[in-house]
Amino acid sequence: MAAPRQIWTVGYGAWAAPVRADRLVKALADRGITRLVDVRLAPCSADLDPQRTYGPRAWHLQPGDAGIVALLKQSGIAYEWIVELGNPQRQDPSMAVLRSHLADPSGDWPVHRGLARLADRVREPGAVVCLLCACAEANRCHRTVIATALNDRFFSDELEVVSVVGSRQ
Repeated sequence: MAAPRQIWTVGYGAWAAPVRADRLVKALADRGITRLVDVRLAPCSADLDPQRTYGPRAWHLQPGDAGIVALLKQSGIAYEWIVELGNPQRQDPSMAVLRSHLADPSGDWPVHRGLARLADRVREPGAVVCLLCACAEANRCHRTVIATALNDRFFSDELEVVSVVGSRQ
């Protein structure tokens, strides 16, 4: 019997800022992740000054050879930002808008396009895909809602959702 197909999830908030970038890459590499799919609505720092508290960090999307793309590339991990999978209402813990869009049978919302793109990535031969968000706790993060919807819609409950940090979801 073939091994079950998996999708991993990770929230970089699980690690303190001074060690975050190194721990993130190590955790992904240790699990054989080949592609990190960023599902943050805004993966860039709002503050462009790296000397300030919230300036760009290694886990942010940055121009050129800086930031998360370069960080992952050093370990042979591809990066992809699928903006359609970002939570459109980040301050709502119930994720009402996201859940409503996912439940809409018309399939016209951006999240549906994002799910189809993600399904293609998961189906690629040899791909080991992980969803990235900032939330430390997978069970309180929209990345788990996305992974569950992906499983339901494209993999008939045959996709195992696994958290990089902690136990299976």
